[in-house]
Amino acid sequence: METTTVVTAAAATAAVGFTYWYLTRPSSSLDKVRKLPGPRGVPIFGNALTFLTSAPQLHKIYSSWTETYGETFVWWFGPYPVTVTSDLKVAKQIGERKFANFMNHTPLPENMVAFLPGEMKVMKYGMDVARDEVWRGLRSTGNAIFRNHGLMASFIPVMQTVTDRLVRRLEGFAESGEAVEIWRCFGDMTLDVLGATVFGKSFNSIEGSSEAVEAARTIFSINVAAMDFHPLLALGLVLPTYLIPPIAWLTKVFPTRKMREVERAMGVLASLSDELYEDAVAELEGGVEQQSHNLLKMFIQARKRESGDLLTRDEVKAQAVLFLLAGYETTANTLAYAIYLISTNKESEKLLLEEIDAHPQQDLRDLLRSGKMVYLEGVIKEALRLFGPIPVTDRHAAEDMDIEGDMGINVPILKGQIVNIYTRGLSRSGKYWTDPDKFKPERFVPGSEIYHLQNHKAFMPWGLGPRQCVAADFALQEAKVALIALYRRFRFDHNPEHRFSLKFAASLAPKDGVEVFCVRRS
Repeated sequence: METTTVVTAAAATAAVGFTYWYLTRPSSSLDKVRKLPGPRGVPIFGNALTFLTSAPQLHKIYSSWTETYGETFVWWFGPYPVTVTSDLKVAKQIGERKFANFMNHTPLPENMVAFLPGEMKVMKYGMDVARDEVWRGLRSTGNAIFRNHGLMASFIPVMQTVTDRLVRRLEGFAESGEAVEIWRCFGDMTLDVLGATVFGKSFNSIEGSSEAVEAARTIFSINVAAMDFHPLLALGLVLPTYLIPPIAWLTKVFPTRKMREVERAMGVLASLSDELYEDAVAELEGGVEQQSHNLLKMFIQARKRESGDLLTRDEVKAQAVLFLLAGYETTANTLAYAIYLISTNKESEKLLLEEIDAHPQQDLRDLLRSGKMVYLEGVIKEALRLFGPIPVTDRHAAEDMDIEGDMGINVPILKGQIVNIYTRGLSRSGKYWTDPDKFKPERFVPGSEIYHLQNHKAFMPWGLGPRQCVAADFALQEAKVALIALYRRFRFDHNPEHRFSLKFAASLAPKDGVEVFCVRRS
């Protein structure tokens, strides 16, 4: 018995000792990265605990560190360095000129996969996380669909029909004089647009809640990288792989409420995509005249440019769920921010209404194709510049590389290292924009007095380079259709009793929504 106890104690001591060495081991290859400025970390965890609090506000953390350490700095995810930059010269080289070395997004850590619901594993086929040749095939397929302007314009009537339903809902608030939380209204609207355009199905979110609505809201309200998702997650992210199975087992046996909620939400969306995939395949194979015009069918029929192969079932499902989730809250956020900014800047509201009123009856397809709605586009882009839903885009280095930054600063990046391009920092920097904290749609209107004073290359709300959001034009079109329809009928006044603030979970969203009064226009 004593021998067994001694052996067990020795083995445990050895395991603890190896783990500590693994997490704190020196590495000469890291010396170059350590020369970059950045916050001091703690042993084992580095700076990771800063991001694993119950409410990690990434945009505030990066803004604070940028102010303290400069445009380019490094923080430590356990033993691993993460380089963050809002230097436009560095960002452009990583996202565009040196793209071959930074083709991929950072893979989800294998340690973290063990903690996630099983249904989330299908998302590894999504265009946002796919890597190398798999990504190339998916990207070429996505480009063929989303860069087809005629095809995208064909969705305008669907978008207009859904927006008209939202107008009818807001009529009740205009009649009663009550304030409406319009961010949630836009969430219902965008989900209905996506249901119709992605799946060919109406979720009827505007008229009442549905399982799909609740599932999408759940996923966007919970940060799976936060400590309250599960306290053991912090250990799982930094410990060596051999220690993960028992920790992951504990999280499955003793899940938190938030883990159960995300599991259920992903199950709802996975079941929905399965059901609608089967319906679409049956309709296509049956030779029946298509009853609906949607992206799911287009992806089922599409072939990868490089190989000529059809997408697999998992690849099609992953893209459908990805576009549903990515297009749900991000577009709702953009529209809510636009309404908030216009409602608190009456001179801008006057200019927007004049532009919309100049084309009172024109068909939206013709109007958007004409290029006449320049101020409207400026409003949307300025809302994205100030409050872009995704404040950071990331890249994963394939090889060691030194990048030259502004003022000749050398930025060393190691093979396998995570690089964060802080797009919010770029869009709010006085180095690239005049009066960067002010709402000025004119900065995006060609020919305006301030247009030429801006560095528009620093505008990256959808990312940059070949990895930027493939559906950006689709989202911009949806936002234009919605704002034209709404401002033809109403103007909006911000509720002075409502406090506007931001939170970051899956996206940068209004913490308490956006409350406005709807005022009918004659």
